[in-house]
Amino acid sequence: MIPGIDVSHWQGSINWKQVAESGVKFAFIKATEFFLNRTTFFVDDKFKVNVQGAKDNGILWGAYHFFRTHIDPVIQAKAFCDTVGSFTSLPPVLDLEVAGKKGTKLNEMVISFVDEVKRLSQRTPIIYTSGGFWRGYMMYNRRIDTDWARIYPLWLAQYTYLCPAVPYPWAGWEFWQYSDKGRLPGITTLVDLDWFNGSLEELKEKFLPNGKKEVINFEQVESKKSSNVEEIIEDFNFIIPTGIEEDPENGWITKYILEK
Repeated sequence: MIPGIDVSHWQGSINWKQVAESGVKFAFIKATEFFLNRTTFFVDDKFKVNVQGAKDNGILWGAYHFFRTHIDPVIQAKAFCDTVGSFTSLPPVLDLEVAGKKGTKLNEMVISFVDEVKRLSQRTPIIYTSGGFWRGYMMYNRRIDTDWARIYPLWLAQYTYLCPAVPYPWAGWEFWQYSDKGRLPGITTLVDLDWFNGSLEELKEKFLPNGKKEVINFEQVESKKSSNVEEIIEDFNFIIPTGIEEDPENGWITKYILEK
């Protein structure tokens, strides 16, 4: 299994270099939510710096949205995707742990959210939830209300040293949040700890947008002006780049796909 973490502004300023040196290979990073019973849209104030820190230190990253039931799910999906932009590493994540609705109605809202995220991002979202929440809220009316979810990867929260109990309709979990009291170099607060159920190669093959390849968009990171492609590759320590797009007038590398 491969170690990871999930973080938000509650972790404060993170030294991502130390986090990477501790062995962390992936991180789920809070992006957005709507405040409870309000229409105020919140973008986590550490989201951009955390994504950049993970990228700079070779940590695969994914963004998550904290779901609410008092806001139209399509509006939530659009706000989430607009905030993140391109999901160039791990897929988008639905954080499903509180709700003002239950059963069939809640399932309808969640389906609308994941469908819209999938349409906008062209990625299949991951569902984060706990067994207690899923059974108590999503399966409140009928178990078969949740049949739709089996096609979505499960990130399961269960704080135990034993293998977690997987809720219906999944046969197993892809990610497991096994502690909310972790300690790691580079993070001064407690932090959530996670496992991926497989090897690093399997993580890349299953969840990067091009199998083992990660899309890097320089509009989101940093463009470097040079007419020498090899120089840029060497500067950024990239290996086996393909699909390089270069502006012939300026010599700017604007986007490329690379194999880690």
